[in-house]
Amino acid sequence: MLTTVTRVAGALLALAGLALTVVGVWFATSLGGSGTAEFTTRPATGQPVVIPPDVLNRVDADVVVTARPTSGASVWMALANPSDARAVLGDARHQEVSGVSVRDWTLTTTSRGTGQSPTLGTADLWRQQDDAEGPVTLTVEQADAPESLVVAADGGDIASLTLRVVDKTWFVESVVAALVGLFLLVAGVVVLWPRRGHHPAAADAAAAEEPDAAAAEQPDGAAAQEPDTGAGPPADPPTSDDQEVAR
Repeated sequence: MLTTVTRVAGALLALAGLALTVVGVWFATSLGGSGTAEFTTRPATGQPVVIPPDVLNRVDADVVVTARPTSGASVWMALANPSDARAVLGDARHQEVSGVSVRDWTLTTTSRGTGQSPTLGTADLWRQQDDAEGPVTLTVEQADAPESLVVAADGGDIASLTLRVVDKTWFVESVVAALVGLFLLVAGVVVLWPRRGHHPAAADAAAAEEPDAAAAEQPDGAAAQEPDTGAGPPADPPTSDDQEVAR
């Protein structure tokens, strides 16, 4: 019973170590030595795209957002207080970034609103804004959190929207996870590796054969020695002369 439990524990340990090693190596390879994570979405729509603070201000590092328009279009990007951004958009149709997916390094989006999009660039509530016919990039510093970022295209659609975060500690943590997983994998394999068991019956049989082997090695002509009692040869009986002297 104990052997079965040990083998099951070893198998689970090896599987957990293998999974942790694969995940750690995959993250370390994807992030690179600089610890750079990039998430991209391609809305391909003329609707504005909003990145709320629960995505934009989720990490401690600065976030770099880059928007690219389709050919012949321009793109506009601005930062504002979350309540101000919601007030400007109102019930207008837009795409909201709801999270990230590390499986394929994408931004997940959700459709919101039903109304027409207002003119966004004329509002005076934007903390920072930029527009161009090519790619536009804004850096979001976490010291100004919370903030929402709004992106809109003019004369076309938003071809791609990329969110990039650099944190070297992510690479270090990935390497540590891979090493811990490798250690667990090796430990599990050692537990599963078949080992020779100790058999008491075989040991007793081997011990019993040792006296027989010692007796077989004794020379054939050897005789058992008689014990020495310490007594000398028997004395002669007394003669008649000895008896006379004794009288």
